[in-house]
Amino acid sequence: MIKNQKKMPPKAMSSIRSNVIFMVLVISTVSLILAFVINGVFEVKQQKSTLASQAKSFADIIGFSASTNLLFGDPVSENARLTTLEIDKNIENIHIYRINEENGKVEFFASYNKVNTPPIPTKINKLKELSDVTYSDNYLELIRGINFEGNEIGYIYVRFSLAQLKEQLYSTLYLKLLVLLISLGIALVLALRLQNSLTKPIKELVEVFKYVSKEKDYSVRAPKQSLIELNALSTSFNTMLDRIQAYLEKQAEAEKQIRKLNQSLEDKVGQRTDALKDANVELMSTLETLHQYQNQLVETEKMASLGDMVAGIAHEVNTPIGLGVTASTLLMDRIKDIREVLDNKKLTAGHLDRFLTEGHENLNIIYRNLNRAAELISSFKQVAVDQSSENDRVFLLSEFLKDVLLSLRPKLKHHEHIINVECDEKLTIESKPGPLNQIFINLIMNSVIHGFEFIEKGTITISMEATGNRLKILYRDNGKGVNEQLRKKIFDPFVTTKRGEGGSGLGMHLVYNLVTQALGGNITVASEEGKGIEFDISIPVNVKKVVV
Repeated sequence: MIKNQKKMPPKAMSSIRSNVIFMVLVISTVSLILAFVINGVFEVKQQKSTLASQAKSFADIIGFSASTNLLFGDPVSENARLTTLEIDKNIENIHIYRINEENGKVEFFASYNKVNTPPIPTKINKLKELSDVTYSDNYLELIRGINFEGNEIGYIYVRFSLAQLKEQLYSTLYLKLLVLLISLGIALVLALRLQNSLTKPIKELVEVFKYVSKEKDYSVRAPKQSLIELNALSTSFNTMLDRIQAYLEKQAEAEKQIRKLNQSLEDKVGQRTDALKDANVELMSTLETLHQYQNQLVETEKMASLGDMVAGIAHEVNTPIGLGVTASTLLMDRIKDIREVLDNKKLTAGHLDRFLTEGHENLNIIYRNLNRAAELISSFKQVAVDQSSENDRVFLLSEFLKDVLLSLRPKLKHHEHIINVECDEKLTIESKPGPLNQIFINLIMNSVIHGFEFIEKGTITISMEATGNRLKILYRDNGKGVNEQLRKKIFDPFVTTKRGEGGSGLGMHLVYNLVTQALGGNITVASEEGKGIEFDISIPVNVKKVVV
């Protein structure tokens, strides 16, 4: 029974026009904002650097002018001289400090405070901290030494206002915002023109597609486009229309020829032809599915030789397909003969009866062999079917393996082989018993058929133990083993030593798929010719408490 699958919610649809406009605006906005931010950061750094240089130069000039009054100890004259700095609106406060020659201490000497600006405390305790330009929210502060003939005689503290710098930066910011808005407007205009150049030819193509789909008129052709990609689409669409039109014309001609045949003959042959077409469609679908599985196997590197796999498939389906081809060729010859008799107006009931009898037999041969080929390919497809649909259940591992061996008793009773099981009798796990059952059956039958060939009494040892949340299975037999070449591709499909003797070469490939896909584990093989074979399997399980 096919279960109803949940439909995926439809994806939100958008137009090329809106996408083009959105992309252009986003790229333009991000680029412009990034450029403005970088430019603004560099501009602020440059303005601060220029202001710092000016502050140092200004402080050195004032300090040099104050050296005379410092030497003569005349703070009154220095205060009067500093009042001339009112012409510079950026200067907030200036302090002059003198180094006492007797005790070497720094003392306040003179100061200047801008009009309507309150005095500030001395900065004698911050001589080192303010030796370089220091910025606060609204001010720039700096302390420079005053030297006379190589001797440091005092210090000058200067405090500048940053109001003019901020005003200049704000003015620049407004200008940049205006430029940003104008640039976005230009980008919008360009985006509209760009989307129009893209969407207009696309709309033309869409109109043609809609017309062909609605009116079934395959004689129309899409116009050439100026864009290379759209022109390629238009050319491809026209090519498809050419092929459809040619196909319809051929189909009409074929139907015209078929209608000329005898009605009774048409009915008989038509029924078999329909059955043959259905078989061909199924066979092609199966072959296509097989091709998809081949690509998947190659991509996941689960097998290394694609050539061997194709050779195995070809060997298995070659005979039924060959018989089908032979029967179809014979049927075509009989149709040609009956046509000639019909055209010569010599058709008799005997001819028609013999033709229908032979046609019926040939179509039966074709149908039977195509079904056989389809079944062979379906058997290969069945190997790759995902086994993970079976639900997990909790079971006692030792009892489970006893049931497996019991189911194999009819096949093993004619042999004297010994099977040893090493497993904790109370080990209980939660896993998929179906895939595990198929794994053990395939391994045991592989040993019986291949490993113990010409060996009357062989030994198989199955060891199982749970470590953490993984079950480790070690499967060994003392059979004839395999050589290195066969060991490397033992898990590939259609690899068998019993080709033509009933072996399909899918047993170990099925084991590999069950371990890795259905159970999510891994499997490795070790073997030497004449020394048996060993399979190491590890699968994730949930180990349960001991069941009493």
